[in-house]
Amino acid sequence: MSVYDRIASFIPTSITAAFERELKYVGIRVGEKQFVGFVLVFGIGISIAVAVNAWLFLKFSPIITFLATFAAFAGGIYFWLSQTAEKEGKQVERILPDVLELIASNVKSGLTTERALFSAARPEFGLISEELKNASKEIMSGARMEDAMMEIPTKIKSTVLERGIWLLVQGIKSGGEIANLLLRLGSDLREENAMRDEISANISMYVILIFAAAIIGAPLLFGISSLIVGILVEQTGNIDISPAQITEYSSRSQIGRFMGLPTVNITESFIVNFSIIALVMTSIFAALTTGAMMAGSEKEGVKYIPILLIGSLGLFFLVRIVLGGLLGGMAAIL
Repeated sequence: MSVYDRIASFIPTSITAAFERELKYVGIRVGEKQFVGFVLVFGIGISIAVAVNAWLFLKFSPIITFLATFAAFAGGIYFWLSQTAEKEGKQVERILPDVLELIASNVKSGLTTERALFSAARPEFGLISEELKNASKEIMSGARMEDAMMEIPTKIKSTVLERGIWLLVQGIKSGGEIANLLLRLGSDLREENAMRDEISANISMYVILIFAAAIIGAPLLFGISSLIVGILVEQTGNIDISPAQITEYSSRSQIGRFMGLPTVNITESFIVNFSIIALVMTSIFAALTTGAMMAGSEKEGVKYIPILLIGSLGLFFLVRIVLGGLLGGMAAIL
């Protein structure tokens, strides 16, 4: 047992099993405990280095920096594995109707099921081609066809493939005609893919509106409002008025006697910080919403977060620089 395996023994089994599942989907032939131990050791090392530098140069809290860095490192690796597996699964779903129809044609031509699977394993089919070859070899070596076929979904992350293989296995168990079943299944999957493409085309306008609101609308509004607040704060700061005068003015009004005249403590820096936080949250939720609308999964929208963040924050600061220069120039003229 290696050092990484021993370290990973302290990690909960559920986390190790999650990494094992994703590693199997991606095709990385490394022990899950060894991989998890490697991620843990290097994650801690990188997090300590980042925390120390952030504390020395930026005076950030080392504990918070360490936890945030480690979570980003470990979570980023798991997310990369998951996204890679899902991307490969989407590619398999696209070509799956062609694969099933080819297998059906081979069966109708008189080939046995294992030979039909092997003949359908063409290089242009990519990842599923290798799995079909493995299933065919297992059947030839004496394994049950149902068991060999059910091994395919465990190596490719695709719900559509899993359901299709399950239907095929059930048809084999019931003694149905495999060729007709495969043809019907391939036709249904082709219609489903066409329906997904149509839905994606129909919601493209909504996606454009979400991106426009997150990248253009919100930064413009926050940029202009933060400048206005800065101007108002600067102007009111030049008013020479004492607390006694504020009390006198408020006492002259019936509302003032009841409520008093509150003082405003909002500063331009507060508005800028609030705007940055709001833009970050808007970009994150806009990206997740886009992923849910286009692909049916919020995780698919994570890849849009950097684009939205750069676009929204960049426009926000650009608006502040441009308008600040224009207003400063006007003030100098006046």
